[in-house]
Amino acid sequence: MRKILTVLLAGIMAAVLFVGCNRGTEKPGGGSTVKPEDINVNLDPNTTAALEIMVPGGNANERTMIDCLIEDFKDLFPNVTIDMTYVSVDNYVSAVGQQQLAETLPDIVWSNSPDFYDLVESETFIDLTPYIQANEMAETVYTYRDENNQPSKFSSEDFYTEFFDMGTANGKNYVIPRSCDTVITFLNTEILSNAGVDLNPETTKVKNGWTWDDFMDVCAQVRTWMDNNGMSNNYVIDANLTSWLSVCYPMLLSYGAEVIDENGNVAIDSEATRQCLEMVAEMVEKRYINDSTVATTGSYDNGKSAMLFQSASVSLYADRVALRDKCDLVSFPLITINNTPKIGAGIAGYAISSQSENKEVAWAFLTYLLSYTGQQEMALNGLNLASIRQDLSDYTTANWGKGYETLNLSAYTYGSEYKVSADFFTRTTLTAKAGLQQALTQMFNNACNAEKAKDIDSIIATAVRDMEDAMIEY
Repeated sequence: MRKILTVLLAGIMAAVLFVGCNRGTEKPGGGSTVKPEDINVNLDPNTTAALEIMVPGGNANERTMIDCLIEDFKDLFPNVTIDMTYVSVDNYVSAVGQQQLAETLPDIVWSNSPDFYDLVESETFIDLTPYIQANEMAETVYTYRDENNQPSKFSSEDFYTEFFDMGTANGKNYVIPRSCDTVITFLNTEILSNAGVDLNPETTKVKNGWTWDDFMDVCAQVRTWMDNNGMSNNYVIDANLTSWLSVCYPMLLSYGAEVIDENGNVAIDSEATRQCLEMVAEMVEKRYINDSTVATTGSYDNGKSAMLFQSASVSLYADRVALRDKCDLVSFPLITINNTPKIGAGIAGYAISSQSENKEVAWAFLTYLLSYTGQQEMALNGLNLASIRQDLSDYTTANWGKGYETLNLSAYTYGSEYKVSADFFTRTTLTAKAGLQQALTQMFNNACNAEKAKDIDSIIATAVRDMEDAMIEY
């Protein structure tokens, strides 16, 4: 069934690719002929247009923050209307691909890394590089609003380039980040304190820069306390190891493993991979994380687990009834066994559809999103993540930390030298992305299965086979 689904997805994207390559001379995605000097980045405020923007349907914060930008944009362009449509994150790539085939894709489309890789070769999104260059060529840009809500000079140096570049493929910009997303460790301070874990800021090991050994020591302490207090069915941490590349891929790199080498060959079969998977199996055996075959009703969300690996806005957890006054955060624990610790990072943001008839208006909207004013407005309406802008890095003064100043929000910005995205997809055909991702997450799923983890070599061999199958061009 897994291979059938992979082939079906490849078929959808192949059909989309065929459509994308038969639009005539204009190739807004992979081969755009538009020049920066031909792009108007200072549109007449009386411009009339209608835009649609697609956002994740299950994310109330995202809807709220984009809605506030729409309201602001109406003040700048009274004759531009913007409607919001929704997409399920669970079947994002196929949903976007189907809408492109039906020619109903909205002008502006939410995307993320690495999912946008699936849509590059089909030219679903335009290359935004010339639009960025056009902004930089202008004296000021009307929608690039400064701290006084006035038009200002646009510069790529305003942003964290290591995150901004995560929206690129083959040297072209496809997705404009709306924030810096990095995997951190959410804490339930009540559980940790009850378990006797030292949380004194002066002496605790649970702090930014803590190591994997520190983390495992804390897990052991919490496990013992849970078992001694009638919570043997609860687990220490929601690790998100079996379905999220932003956790499992950096862990592999930290051990010195790689997925695809520089020549585009599968390189996952290594001693470093074995060590990583054995560590995962150890966490299952010690009941720090649940066996992938065992359903659990206890989670960090409902106050039952002590920790969570996640990159979401702090407000999504700190404001939960089960976690109120019990939530804090620290950096992802550094795996130093190979002296190459990595922390998962990525972006969520917005792209412009190649089918849009109002690309310049759409770009004006994304420029406002990137501006000082736009970032500050989104932060007041649910975007409690580190800003993509360097001048808004201090959470004690920038709006993204407003209301959460007592929490350790510096966990989001800690360790820029360790940040890595799942960019290995670019070393082979991007159409293989879905199959490669599925093979890698399934490998971790199998390592979290106590029975299958008895044969790590077999788990790796299966992953190699599935990855090589994914790289076959259907």
